[in-house]
This record gives sequence, C-alpha cells and structure tokens, in this order.
Amino acid sequence: MTRPDETPVETRVALLQLAGRLLLTYNVRTHQLRERLQSLAHTLGLSVQVSIAYRSLNIFVADGPILHAQTAELRINVAIAARVLSILDAIETGGVDVAEGLRRLQEAESTAERHPRWILAVIFGLAASALAALLSADAAGMTVIGISSALGLLLRQEMGKRHMMLLSLPFSAAFVGSVLGGIVILMEWTSTPGICLIVPALMLVPGPHLINGLYDTLENHLQTGMARLFLALGILLSAALGIFLGAWLVLGATVVPPWHGSAQAIPLWLDVVLAGMASCGFGAFYNAPWRVLWTSILCGMVGHGVRYVSLAEGLSLPLSTLLACLAIGCMGAIISRRLRVPFAAVAFAGAVPMMPGVLFFQSFGGAMQIAMAGRGADLVLISQTFSGLLQALLVVGAMGLGLLLGAAPVSRLPGLAAR
Repeated sequence: MTRPDETPVETRVALLQLAGRLLLTYNVRTHQLRERLQSLAHTLGLSVQVSIAYRSLNIFVADGPILHAQTAELRINVAIAARVLSILDAIETGGVDVAEGLRRLQEAESTAERHPRWILAVIFGLAASALAALLSADAAGMTVIGISSALGLLLRQEMGKRHMMLLSLPFSAAFVGSVLGGIVILMEWTSTPGICLIVPALMLVPGPHLINGLYDTLENHLQTGMARLFLALGILLSAALGIFLGAWLVLGATVVPPWHGSAQAIPLWLDVVLAGMASCGFGAFYNAPWRVLWTSILCGMVGHGVRYVSLAEGLSLPLSTLLACLAIGCMGAIISRRLRVPFAAVAFAGAVPMMPGVLFFQSFGGAMQIAMAGRGADLVLISQTFSGLLQALLVVGAMGLGLLLGAAPVSRLPGLAAR
C-alpha cells in the first residue's frame, strides 16, 4: 500500500479539500471540523491552518495552495456523515491508501444508505402522533397530526428536489399541518385545538442547527455559532408564519387557539415509550442508518424519563432538561464512538423531542397579538409572551450545555473520544 507521503501532492490536496466540503455540508460542528481536518492533514504529511465560516472554509497549506470549499446549505444526513467519517478513519489508520480514500469520498453521497421515502413518511407521522400524545392530545388530534406531518415531509422532499428556497420548506409543511388541523377544529372533532395546529410545526424544529449553533458559541466560534442560530431562528419563524397563515385562512384566527390537553396525566412508562417513538422519527428524518436508530430511541427514552422524574420532584423545566441532556450527552458520546457514527446520530435525535417548540410558537403568536394591538396591548399578554420566550431560550441553553457537559468526561477517556 502506498504511504500517504508518497502519494502525489495533488491527490492529497484534493482529498483534504473534498473532506472539508463534505464535513462542512453535513453539519459537523466547527471545533470538530477543524480538529478532523488538521488530523487528516497530519496523516497526509501536510501542515495546514483551517479557517471556517458559515457555508465555507479555507485551508492554508504550508508552501502550497489555499484550498477553498463551499456548500449551498447545511444538511442533516447522518448516513452520509457517518460514511465520510469512516472513510477518514480508514485513511488515518492506514486501512486504505489516499487514492482509494479519495475515490470513496467522491462516491460517499451517492452510495450512502437512504430510507425509502414512504417508510420514512410513515415513521415520521407516527413520531408526530407520539409527540402529540406526550402533549396530551386527543385521538382526533393525534390522527390529524400524524397525517399532516407525513404529508408535510413528502412536500418538503419534493420541494427540496426542485431546489426551492430553503425557508419555504418549513413554511409550506407548517401551512399544510395548520390547514388540516384547522379543518378538524372547524368540524369540532377535537378538544385540543392548539395542539392540532402547533405540533406538526414542532416536527420542523431545527434541533441540530440550534444545538450546533449553541455549541459553536460556547466554544467561542462566534461567527459560525451566530450564523447557525440565525438559520435556526429563520426556520422557526417560517414555520410559525405557516401556522398562522393556515389558521387565518381556515378559521379566521389571529391568535393561537387555547393550549390544553387531556386532564389525565401520562404515566412514566408511557411517557418513556412515546419519547422513544418521537426520537425514532427524528433519527429516521436525519437519515440515521437502521443500525443506529435504536440508540436514538434509547437516548430519547432515558432523557425523557429523567426529565419526567425531575419535573415530578418539583424541579424547573430548564433544570430538568439540563439533567436529561447530561444523561443523553454521556450515553451519546459512548455509543457514537462504539458504533463509529457522528455524535449527532445519537444525541440530537434523542434530545430534539425536548425542544421547547411550543413556547417558541406561543411566544411568536403573542408577539403578533402585541403588534396588532399596538400601544393598547395588554400588559399580561406582554408579560406572558416575554416570559415564554425567555423560558424557551433557557431550555435550549440547558439542552446544549447538558449535551456538552455530558459528553466532555467521556471524551477524556482513552479510546472513547466523542466525535
């Protein structure tokens, strides 16, 4: 086998540039992206400096060219990211030579496993129904939420194939969910109207972008961190606009309907099972391979169980979420290294069902009411809107901090560094 330093410089440089583009495109967070490229460059016998921005990066090779890589958008596809990382592992450990590694990287996007479209839609719909059940929706609400979420997924896929504007995808999916939910409300088939309208949009919450953005910010990569957070905010606002447009067209509503679920409390065992189903849907949506999905389910079940018990003991929502994500972060770091998949494959899908999407969308609805009322806005409404928004931000911060702190001790154990 040809040693890396005996391979032509042009081949090594091409490998490094392609690896950078793929890692950037498939949403590896900034700190890990820099470390991975520097490690690969060391294996290739190159001395480099890496500069990373939103959707682009530059690799400065000592006594060599400046390599530039750019991507049209940040994507979430665990199977492709896992394949890229496994190829880089093989190159760094000497399992394949540079030329073969370059060929495999060039084929990574086309050869990675993909879930069949209709199976994915069914799984995603069932996950949405499970999330609705966690929020105590009634049977009619869970049914329409599952159907509208599956249809929204299929619509997003079709729009994505046609390269529609990025933010139009969550807007359209939320609009579909709001229209179908509005019809069920109009027919008086459900007693949980607010849940019917908002839960399909909760399936659009950009968990990986939010958490990666928070990670980047905590790790002092402010440029990429703020860009990811603004991307996540744009997706949330687009989904919120889809909700309110659909509700206005069908119901003539200018506010979010009352948010209330069943009076019957969900027992711990059912909460854990439903959380596992919801995590499975998010993991499948992120195209996690079948062999990885069970780990997302496990993390989601454990995390939601910890949060359930913590809330039952009287702890606040942010603190309960922090404790849950500490457990998910620790488990995810261990499992991701054992199975040689990205940390996101396990932790993100397990944590995303705890995203405070309800608080975000209710705060947006309150902001719309305040804007329409102008100076005559009710002080109670203003207080509720801002308190909901601040609590949502605290929960998101607790999620990111919990995952980071949970994974940190594991990353220091020999052979178990989180990826």
